[in-house]
Amino acid sequence: MTKAILVMDMPNSCGKCKFLYEFQGIKKCQLMNVLNNGASRLSQNTFTVKRYEKCPLRKLPEKVNHPEYCDNGRFDKGWNACLDEILK
Repeated sequence: MTKAILVMDMPNSCGKCKFLYEFQGIKKCQLMNVLNNGASRLSQNTFTVKRYEKCPLRKLPEKVNHPEYCDNGRFDKGWNACLDEILK
C-alpha cells in the first residue's frame, strides 16, 4: 500500500490535538481508534499535559548541514530538497 504524509503543527499534548474527540463523556483519539480497533480511551488527567507515548504522530526531521568533506554536500542537498517538497 502506498504511504501518505499529513503535515500539521505538532501538538504538545492530546488535549491540543486535532484528532481528539469526546464520545459519551470519554475523550478518544481518532488515530489510535483506527490503529487499535476502537481501543483509544485516554487518561483524562495525563494526556491533557503530554502526548501519549504510543502516539502515531511523528516530528518531521530537521534539515541537515554536514561539513563539505563528508560527501560534497550531495546527501544534504537531497535530504533538504525532500523536506522542502513535503513542506510545500
